[in-house]
Amino acid sequence: MRTIEVDLDDRWLLPVPSDGDPVVWANEKVATLQSEPDHDPAETVDALVALTASADPTAFATLLFCPDGLPGRALVAVYAAESDLSSLDDLPELAPAALPRQVLPLREHDPTVGRIISTITQVPDVGILGTLHYELLRDGALLEVVVTSPSLPHLGAGMPVFEELIERIVVAPSGSGEHVAA
Repeated sequence: MRTIEVDLDDRWLLPVPSDGDPVVWANEKVATLQSEPDHDPAETVDALVALTASADPTAFATLLFCPDGLPGRALVAVYAAESDLSSLDDLPELAPAALPRQVLPLREHDPTVGRIISTITQVPDVGILGTLHYELLRDGALLEVVVTSPSLPHLGAGMPVFEELIERIVVAPSGSGEHVAA
């Protein structure tokens, strides 16, 4: 297995812990970081705890996109798996064809190696939920960053941050001395 390192831009992204007490973590973050204007600290703690509960336990790392402070505007999940694929076209289709979706190349990458899939879904009791699914084949690994938010403007504004995030994931052969960080 290869080792994976995620180099975060902590001006925009806040790591969500996968273990420990989420209430203690949320209280610590509210006490030390800036909250969005007009947010009550107790409401911000509750929102952070709810976000930790919605994190995917299979993700390599879970982050919050916080352009305006806490509690954040999007949930960001980072996935990494070894892969012998030579083209993203060989991946099984994950989203039903009925969803409105757009597929764009990721920066200068050929779309068979790096792409962004954007979808919008209607979720009962939530409303509209936007998803940006970044996929990149690099160094024998499939790297994915999945960003979800009910705020489509924040998804759009965050695209450069999310593109930079997936480009900053380092894949190294096992035993190379690289460490795993999230």
